[in-house]
Amino acid sequence: MKYRILYVEDEQILGQLVRESLEKQNYEVLLITNGFDALKAFRDFDPHLCLLDIMLPGKDGYDVAKQLRALNKKIPILFLTAKVMTQDLITGFNAGGNDYIRKPFSMDEITARINNWLQEKYGQPNEPEAACYTSGGFCFYPQQQLLSTPSGTVTLTFKEAAILGILFAHRNTIITRDHLQQKIWGNDTIYNSRTLDVYINRLRKHFTGSPNRIITLKGVGYKFIAE
Repeated sequence: MKYRILYVEDEQILGQLVRESLEKQNYEVLLITNGFDALKAFRDFDPHLCLLDIMLPGKDGYDVAKQLRALNKKIPILFLTAKVMTQDLITGFNAGGNDYIRKPFSMDEITARINNWLQEKYGQPNEPEAACYTSGGFCFYPQQQLLSTPSGTVTLTFKEAAILGILFAHRNTIITRDHLQQKIWGNDTIYNSRTLDVYINRLRKHFTGSPNRIITLKGVGYKFIAE
């Protein structure tokens, strides 16, 4: 399935760069350069996800988001913005936004967040879990919480197995920290984000010396490189 993204951005050079990068990843992107045309483009293009700059000519991103949200209650709306004050974030969420990507940003971060929101909205989270994942001499059995390695079999904790299951299921794809935290810990306010790093480091050790590896993309998330 080729996902459609409506991208509203008045900085033409930035808009072209982001659009071309997303198109190379097989997204269909419609770039609009002002807030006035966004509503009609939304109706005509019928996107799966919207990327909105906030400082736009005509109508700002907040007003655009409110109009889009009135038409579609569930479509993911992501803001691209240099605004970082708490009140700006609150205004954006109240306008119907789902997420913020702060400028300057990397394409890795945009891609990761887009992938996660599309998976959340259009994926199949209730799809039966694979009985076994294999890659480069490793076999992971999520239901048994077992990881078979070239040097032996390791019994994982419940959360280690849950994290590795997500990484294996989305191997060679960037998974954001926020997505992992939400999937594993939900809205648990007691949870310390450093705990995720501890679990990742434990899992990473099992793949030492292997072509398979878990890499960290600073400020974005993780990717499980599977051979």
